[in-house]
Amino acid sequence: MAFASYNDFHHNVFRDAMITVAVNSITSFASGFVIFMFLGYMSEVSGRAIKDVAEQGSTLVFIVYPEAIATMPWAPVWAVFFFLMLLTLGLDSSFGGSEAIITALSDEFPVLRRHREWFVGILFFFYFLIGIPSCTDAGVYFVELLQNYAAFYSIIIAVFFEAIAVSWLYGIQRISEDVQEMLGTKPGKFWIGTWCFAAPAFLGGIIIFGLARYTNPAYGEPTDPFYYK
Repeated sequence: MAFASYNDFHHNVFRDAMITVAVNSITSFASGFVIFMFLGYMSEVSGRAIKDVAEQGSTLVFIVYPEAIATMPWAPVWAVFFFLMLLTLGLDSSFGGSEAIITALSDEFPVLRRHREWFVGILFFFYFLIGIPSCTDAGVYFVELLQNYAAFYSIIIAVFFEAIAVSWLYGIQRISEDVQEMLGTKPGKFWIGTWCFAAPAFLGGIIIFGLARYTNPAYGEPTDPFYYK
């Protein structure tokens, strides 16, 4: 919503939505080939089954991939490319998440918009302070906590209630009228069904199944102490 707020009033948001979904799906599909190619390679080199090689989260990124790259020709070159990719992905992710905060607070407090450079600098300095614990010996545990609670449950729950608020509280009729005012045509039954039923149902299902299969965040064998919950 923060990025969309910068569009012209009559911008074709339907086209942007379809392009975004298509590009995201194709990228995810293609990345699956790359991931399992590396896992298959490590399985062949180590003589272990893929299920024993496969790891999730930071273990896959910082242990499995570097091990695979270390056995390749020109390993230092590929290692530079790999970790440079991680750096750019992290920067890009921080830009997207930060823009939502910057836009929301700037709209609410216009004084921040007039001093945007200072505002952004202070925000990223705050990010820097929060990130310091992840550079300590216990940093990997902080990363696991953030990945489980900040990057999954909080976001998916917020998006679920956002879908409910937009489609049911604000109302599909008013949304249709707004879209017609912007684009000249009302959204079809497909979009209405997606907004009102499909999106809340899928998001709710993800939350329910995620909570049903919930386990304490862990890195390796031991689980985190109960006071992290």
